[in-house]
Amino acid sequence: MPSKPAAPTPPPQARAAALVLSEEDAVELLAYLVTAASIQMSEAAENAPKRLLTAAGRLAGMITPQAGEGLLPLLAEIERQAGDTAVQAGDPDAYAAQVDDLCRTLAEHLLTRLGLTETQTV
Repeated sequence: MPSKPAAPTPPPQARAAALVLSEEDAVELLAYLVTAASIQMSEAAENAPKRLLTAAGRLAGMITPQAGEGLLPLLAEIERQAGDTAVQAGDPDAYAAQVDDLCRTLAEHLLTRLGLTETQTV
């Protein structure tokens, strides 16, 4: 079966208008994720979720300037919780609850953004 032709690449100005991150921010985030993966091999397992949440906080900070008003509260909450190292360091159960709460906040945002409610079935 013949393969489908690739979609044409939009011109650079169209791609730039659709970008949420600058190239510099994208490279910074990639560098953080790759080095975090390397470091994680010799660190305690509980550091992995902390590093992922830190990356999410960095990403939230990077996209905030281009984000729509509806997304700003979620980004602020992600940045706030990513920076809450006191909970992370001293109380693993509280940290797990904090991450679960952030997941619920994100799910609620997505349901609203997609026009769904919790009572609808997919």
